Amino acid sequence: SDDDDSTSDDDDSTSDDDDATSDDDDASDDDDSTSDDDDATSDDDDDATSAGPDPSTAGPLAFTSGSGSFSSFDGSSIPIETYIPSGAGPFPVIVFSHGFQLSPADYVSWGEHLAGWGYLTVMPDLPGSIIIPVTHVDLAAHLGALLDDVVARGASVSGPYGAVADSSAITLAGHSMGGKVSLLLASQDARPVAVFGIDPVDAGGGPLVGVTPDYPSVTPELMPQVTVPLVLLGETTNSTGGLGGACAPAADNFQQYFADATSPALEIDVLGANHMSFLDNPFCLSCLACPTGTDDPAVSRALAQGRLVAFLKSFVDGDASFDTWLTGAEASDDVSAGLVTWQTANGF
Repeated sequence: SDDDDSTSDDDDSTSDDDDATSDDDDASDDDDSTSDDDDATSDDDDDATSAGPDPSTAGPLAFTSGSGSFSSFDGSSIPIETYIPSGAGPFPVIVFSHGFQLSPADYVSWGEHLAGWGYLTVMPDLPGSIIIPVTHVDLAAHLGALLDDVVARGASVSGPYGAVADSSAITLAGHSMGGKVSLLLASQDARPVAVFGIDPVDAGGGPLVGVTPDYPSVTPELMPQVTVPLVLLGETTNSTGGLGGACAPAADNFQQYFADATSPALEIDVLGANHMSFLDNPFCLSCLACPTGTDDPAVSRALAQGRLVAFLKSFVDGDASFDTWLTGAEASDDVSAGLVTWQTANGF
């Protein structure tokens, strides 16, 4: 579809964004992804403060990890894994949700990476399975209850967050089903300040259920209600085929969320990756349902983690030195290397 024209229309990621040897000498234009935002390859390369360090490498902070739980809207106790940066804080909070049939144990490196860069990461172990399904409406409500808990306990010294959670800076992130549920919550809850979807899939309740009020479609129907900055990162290897159908069907994949986004949005296509490339172990038992890609999953995962950190640094912390990793010279270098294509919309 039109969303795949990232090699031509991707906000000029393969053309205008790389005109760093011509227009990009004006540092005031650095955050304009459609024109001069990438003078990092010209004058700004001589300025040590112009480009942030590579966000795909380990961050500078030590951190602690732990386990806990929170009481959800229905009275159930839901386990969480936490990754807390060292220091007094407060730290921006990332609520990171796993994919279907997966768990926080499949994303440990994400929690560690984010905490190392100064982000308090909370990973709920959401209920539900093929045998005992939980509706997407209820999963979004569980995430909402977790936000309640972050706000309540972030202001105290009790609970797994201590008093170091900055509840005014909560970002939602998630893979596959976790990405969809994060976007669903963002369409109805004003507290998240940004959303990062990792191959989010806008599927209903499966082939036997489809889209229902309990398993609502987010795109295009609810995207106008998502008003915060977005990154939609994914792959097209699993847009067709696979055991029981495509893992990330073309009609419901990250590109569809981007096409219908009305808030500032960035789409990143990780070339050659498959739906499970972003897990710590992309060859897990559940992962076998998704045909493998041609990528090196370790490279794809590091790239995705780096883009998430750059997004947080830029849009949550207000540090423009990381823009180059999103829509500037560094991002365009990845295009030239054949790792990604990207495009922006709505003033991202």
